[in-house]
Amino acid sequence: MSSAKSDGHPSEGPGAKPGSKTDTNDDLKTLPVAEVEKRLASSPKGLTQAEATTRLEQYGPNEIEAKKVNQFLKFLSYFWGPIPG
Repeated sequence: MSSAKSDGHPSEGPGAKPGSKTDTNDDLKTLPVAEVEKRLASSPKGLTQAEATTRLEQYGPNEIEAKKVNQFLKFLSYFWGPIPG
């Protein structure tokens, strides 16, 4: 018997961390397109300008922050170890 919450989503397993969700990426990969659109509140035409603005305010821009590498420390790391080379 499958364990499911009343909202239809699978419950967290015994090894799940508190507050963590199940892997939704795998769930979306296996669902039909119509169901994915429904869960994401989207459509084949995309989002309206109003919805895009709302999501931008709510979630922020869709970007990944670039890591800043200290070039001096990177240079020094080449000399760290048993045999600098």
